[in-house]
Amino acid sequence: MIRMTTIAISLLCASGCTTIGGKSGPVKTANTSAEPVALSLADERIAQDGFGALDDAALPEKACGMVLWTLEGNRPEAIFRYVSGKEAEVNIGGTLVKLTRMDYSGASGYGVYESQLFQSTDGVAVEVNAKFGLGFNGGSYLEQGVVKITDSHGWSLVSPTAGIAGCRS
Repeated sequence: MIRMTTIAISLLCASGCTTIGGKSGPVKTANTSAEPVALSLADERIAQDGFGALDDAALPEKACGMVLWTLEGNRPEAIFRYVSGKEAEVNIGGTLVKLTRMDYSGASGYGVYESQLFQSTDGVAVEVNAKFGLGFNGGSYLEQGVVKITDSHGWSLVSPTAGIAGCRS
């Protein structure tokens, strides 16, 4: 509990924050040209690498949103970030994919909902589900989370997650 509190506070703090842990190596940004190139989860490299750590998972100043972690080895790494009213991002196999929220339902707080659907311009769909848990000053823990990514060919990648929803001052 202390470790998650420390992580939550560091992500909502006023000073610059970065994610802990993570795989080394550069993160590539998904194609932004007019001709989208479909990301395929069947690609051996992506299937092997799976979810990757975000280089910067901190919420921007004066913004609300959510950050979700999964365990990599024995330590958590941030794999998903959504800034309320803006784009979300997820690292898939070393590629940073930008997403737009398409649908949402369930309990809400801090600009996020318990069930949300995001989509990229190249057909990647990301389902995010998490329950609001214990609250803290400026936020709430997210528990029993799952992130499911489905590419345009129907291949899926699933990971259990936990995280925070909140606002950074």
